[in-house]
Amino acid sequence: PVCLGSVPGWRGHAEPRGLTTVVFAPQENPALIRWAYAKSQNVYPTFRPTPKTSFLGAVYGLGPLLFWIFVLKADRDRKEKRIQEGKLKRSPLSVFF
Repeated sequence: PVCLGSVPGWRGHAEPRGLTTVVFAPQENPALIRWAYAKSQNVYPTFRPTPKTSFLGAVYGLGPLLFWIFVLKADRDRKEKRIQEGKLKRSPLSVFF
């Protein structure tokens, strides 16, 4: 409750005469309620697989994997070529290459 005035010397919990209390009830926003429900309870039933979401799933799922395969293969091929040319000496205890 929001008090709009005060009575000097008043220390009780009862409302003094002539003093009104204004209480603002929170107004519910239907759009906010729908948004909160959609974000928390109704996540997967609203998902529809489309070509765009399938493409994005493949890009995010396979893209990093293919990128690192390409980078590591290129690095191994470059090292192997340098070893065969004699410009790089293979370390004797190297497990990976």
